Amino acid sequence: MDSLKRELLARRQSLEKAIEKAVDVISDAPEGTLRIDASKGITRFFHMQDEKTKKVYITKGNAEVITKLANKEYAEKVLEKAQKELREIDRYMSMIQCGNADMEYSKLNDTRKNLVAPILLDKDTSISKWNSQPYERSTNHPEHLRFKTRRGEMVRSKSEAFIANTYLDLGIPYRYECALTLKSNVLIHPDFTILDINHRRIMYHEHLGRMDKPEYVAEQMWKLREYQKNGIFIGKNLIVTFESEEYPFDPERFRNEAREIF
Repeated sequence: MDSLKRELLARRQSLEKAIEKAVDVISDAPEGTLRIDASKGITRFFHMQDEKTKKVYITKGNAEVITKLANKEYAEKVLEKAQKELREIDRYMSMIQCGNADMEYSKLNDTRKNLVAPILLDKDTSISKWNSQPYERSTNHPEHLRFKTRRGEMVRSKSEAFIANTYLDLGIPYRYECALTLKSNVLIHPDFTILDINHRRIMYHEHLGRMDKPEYVAEQMWKLREYQKNGIFIGKNLIVTFESEEYPFDPERFRNEAREIF
């Protein structure tokens, strides 16, 4: 819901600017409308003061009048649509300020909560339920889990620890190396499984930390291809970060990117 509000506020601001510009264009144009007649490959422009008066031919020397009348008619259409959309945004934002369907489950007492199957959940309840669900973690090479996150879990590199701590700082729910069975019955363990609560979706994050090792790169390319086969794409629902000895992980850059994504 927070993401929706941000989008609505951004759209509202864009519409207000468009309305202001449209009003300026209309006020700067002459009265009347533009009529365009095209015949035998020749285009002629006429100024219509109103529906009752005759059309007045506009000479080439009055190109500014033609342009202003054309822009005026376009601006009038933009103004009408933008004002209507703005009213609808204000109406909707007023409605969600008073509460929305997501909040109904949280209003129930504990007895009723145990009786109903939730249809929609508010943000906090969704996060709480997701965090409380047990999940299968990778058991591969536990001896490589040498770095502790602030949440107390062990991860495989300093970069992964920073990523986990960043998600924790930003309030982004995540699971480390949670098992994921793909459609081809291939079992993988994404580095991070993320609950993108603002868009009500699951995302994945792979940190490729040894990009200077050819065998490692080949293995990761296979995994990325498997993701694609299962509708998981970079830039959509998959985050990929990289590092090598020559190009180390940039913590602050990742933190800024995470803020932008979530």
